[in-house]
Amino acid sequence: MPTAKKAMLLGLDAPMVGRFYKYAQEGAMPRVKQLLDNGAWGANCLPPFPSITPPNWTTLATGATLATHKITCFNVHTPGDPLDKTHQGFDSGEVGAEYIWEAAEKAGKKSIVINYPTTWPPRMKESVQIAGAGLSPNEWRAKDIAGEGFRVSLSDDQLWTSGFKPAATDIDLVPAKGWQNAPQAKRAIEAELPLEYRKPTEKVKDQTWYALVLDSDGKGFDRVLVCESKDAAAPLADLKVGQWSETLPREFQAASGPRKAAFRFKLMNLSSDGEQLELYRTALCALAGWDYPAGLAAELPLQGLPLPYPGYNAIKLGWIDVPTLNEIVELAHEWFAGVATYLLTHREWDLYYMHVHTTDWAYHVFANMIDAKTTPNDEEYQKYLVADRFMYESLDRLIGRILDSVDLDETVVLLTSDHGAKPTGGIFMAGQVLQDAGLISFLPSAGEEEEAAHFHPVTYPKDVEPWGSGDLKLKFKKFGKIDWSKTKAMVQRSCHIYVNLKGRDPQGCVDPADYETVRGEVIKALYDYTDPETGVKPIVFALRKEDARFLNFAGEHVGDVIYATSGDYHGQHGGQLGSEQYGESGDLRSLFLLSGPGVKKGVTVERTIWLQDVVPTLCYLADLPVPEQCEGAVVYQALEDPNQALNRYETLQRRYEKMRKSLDRAPMC
Repeated sequence: MPTAKKAMLLGLDAPMVGRFYKYAQEGAMPRVKQLLDNGAWGANCLPPFPSITPPNWTTLATGATLATHKITCFNVHTPGDPLDKTHQGFDSGEVGAEYIWEAAEKAGKKSIVINYPTTWPPRMKESVQIAGAGLSPNEWRAKDIAGEGFRVSLSDDQLWTSGFKPAATDIDLVPAKGWQNAPQAKRAIEAELPLEYRKPTEKVKDQTWYALVLDSDGKGFDRVLVCESKDAAAPLADLKVGQWSETLPREFQAASGPRKAAFRFKLMNLSSDGEQLELYRTALCALAGWDYPAGLAAELPLQGLPLPYPGYNAIKLGWIDVPTLNEIVELAHEWFAGVATYLLTHREWDLYYMHVHTTDWAYHVFANMIDAKTTPNDEEYQKYLVADRFMYESLDRLIGRILDSVDLDETVVLLTSDHGAKPTGGIFMAGQVLQDAGLISFLPSAGEEEEAAHFHPVTYPKDVEPWGSGDLKLKFKKFGKIDWSKTKAMVQRSCHIYVNLKGRDPQGCVDPADYETVRGEVIKALYDYTDPETGVKPIVFALRKEDARFLNFAGEHVGDVIYATSGDYHGQHGGQLGSEQYGESGDLRSLFLLSGPGVKKGVTVERTIWLQDVVPTLCYLADLPVPEQCEGAVVYQALEDPNQALNRYETLQRRYEKMRKSLDRAPMC
């Protein structure tokens, strides 16, 4: 039986497995279809609870459960911090388990790791890594960034408009004056284009570009030149409506020194009368700073763009349309493909790990619009179905380019995901339930509406950025600040409730003798709650942390009570079990498609596969050392020869015995 020499994990964040499988079978994903025909499909791959990004990708890289690796939600609570303080779980220093590539290095193996969450700063020595401090390159989710926000290396995207769009930059169109080397035109108007450096990791020097808007032949304004100054000799871009510029590398002056970044423009709208102008600029994508070892980025080809959050915030704000979103997604995937193929063909490697976040962003924006159960608007439904199908087609092209760069006769390939996704369901506010039960109290307010620090995995209001489901502060009643002297319990993150315990928590008010009583009150309040609109009880379970060990929850990094809601409630994933399904095709199960040497061909594996089973399975197939804290099991049902290790040992033993006997019979010299 052939054996694998290398192992490759291609991770997609939050695909809907039913749609993924359907598109592959329909021919929209031909490379995935080849893997299906030549591999093993896991029909019941379940993510850890909660179904959320950092802990689940960490499990896929360590083989350890959440209790062991200590990343227990999207955000992390450090024991000893106030109960309303958390930070995002993307710091590799907080991971309490060995990564598979760390174990591989001990055996002299080398790895390539691309855009893999919760792995920055890198803990490897002889391998290479691209990004990992967030969900995409040029995205940073450091401990000191509050809530679920992020920072980008230089600037997020921007829209300049002479009309109005939410969060866009307003500009005025006036007669053009003082231009040098302007093209001949019947009429010319201009606008200043001030750069807004949105969500930057550091201060960047202010600057203003200029737009020269031309009526070329008297039939109406039809052309825009984007220039760094009022000199049109060498414009950054020369655009008509619907056109993209080329990729534009430029140097920007940041607080740390000169930073090279790349970007593109697209002219979204230009009215013939010159009244309406909308010019879109992608993020300013830094071309270094996310590479290990430092300097590696200079070698990489600049195909596409290393985009943070590519296009999804822009379409949510109404800046761009679906065709433009598709083009931006393709730019992001093109960059991943170029980096992957370069490293796979220019670096020694035995293990390849890669994460692409596109599907998760997409479903946080339009999961409800592509489900007949949750959208009555057929126009929206059809529009976003196009975006959904294109996204998977683009991912298939990315996967195809990667597979073309490796020898599939010696490489075992796994397509997997951290969890699935579903449409948004009803609202359940655990903080409100605890407040109604007298477990959370607020100081008297002056009557004004204030942000109450209740933490729930909830639906995403229109003014809340939809990246992940964790700590969201909502205005829901007129309350003051939390009265910690009377607050017995606090809801935190997607599924944790903490008793406000004296001697453990800085503002603790519950005597240790009353700890069990308060936990009982919390659990009772959750189970007693009935949704007044539907008559449904949203709570699937509410457990003491000791009982939650059955879910691989344990230790000081989890709440005193763990709870889950049904799939009929909350956002696209988070505080629901990984077996939940909701809507037309909403499904929180994970993707598992294994192909390569030693793997059965064209089969469906019905057994329950847990994400912690991935690491030992890859190690078993590719002769890689197992990480120290690995707790998973080999998915033997997907293998052609489940006893391959035993059979190889017995073969070697027989050969050894044969050789020993031959040497024993050899005459003495």
